[in-house]
Amino acid sequence: MKKLSILVLIAVVSALEMGQAREVIHKGDVVVAPISGEISPSLLAFLRRALKTAETSGASAIIFEMNTYGGRLDSAEEITSALNHATIPTYTFINSNAGSAGALVALATQHIYMAPVSAIGAAAPILPTGEDLPLTAREKTISYWSALIRGSALKNGHNPDIGEAFMNKEKEVKIGDRMIHAKGTLLSLNTQEATEKINGKPLLADGVAESIVDLTKKAGLKGNVVSIKPTGFEQLALWLTTLAPLLLLAGIVGAYLEFKIPGASLPGIISAICFALFFPAGETSKVMSEEKEREADGGDNSR
Repeated sequence: MKKLSILVLIAVVSALEMGQAREVIHKGDVVVAPISGEISPSLLAFLRRALKTAETSGASAIIFEMNTYGGRLDSAEEITSALNHATIPTYTFINSNAGSAGALVALATQHIYMAPVSAIGAAAPILPTGEDLPLTAREKTISYWSALIRGSALKNGHNPDIGEAFMNKEKEVKIGDRMIHAKGTLLSLNTQEATEKINGKPLLADGVAESIVDLTKKAGLKGNVVSIKPTGFEQLALWLTTLAPLLLLAGIVGAYLEFKIPGASLPGIISAICFALFFPAGETSKVMSEEKEREADGGDNSR
């Protein structure tokens, strides 16, 4: 059932992709890729493909348009690793939210711009249930991630104390004699705070931008703007990630009703369908990622 469901999903999405136009990126273009919804393995796969495509096509820069409240730390770590090895200039345009894991990803880009009403920060690790980690696990996680964040921020020209204060509420941030953030709470910054200049340098973000076009003008990016969107496979993986909790719940409820109500077949059918969609989500993302990376390695989108 599991393998069959994967094959069916791949066949359906392949049919959809046949009618989907492939991005044509010319040398010197500015590539835009969205970061929206949950930071997840599915999003990681798409962003890897977008970055590799931009690099191999000779793009002059890549901009990640971000609106996320966060997600999985392991996926955020892999995304930041990919961005820290990028061979072209990287930008984040925070278009509303860069919460939690999103803040970590933004710090892995060289330039940050923010829409007029936006926020970044509050990246403390929590359990999937929303509860705090146990004390020992929390201390270990914060210690490890604080080191990663500081390194990523330093590499990309950001204040490492700001990045650490996003995750560690015991981190105090001072610039000269000025207290930016006292210990006791996690740091979050709105647009005005993040772009404030202290000693002639912005606290975090390079500036305010109304749109991607506005960002390219203020950053001095001259190339044509080309957007990379998730393919059918990638969009399917993103949908499955979003719906995974509901699919799991529906599968469990359906299985329970199947056992409790003799002769009722509909709950069992619904349960099987939900589990068939839930379990291959990660494998669908993996298959899609490997396929798209092979395409990026074997093809040249530049002109």
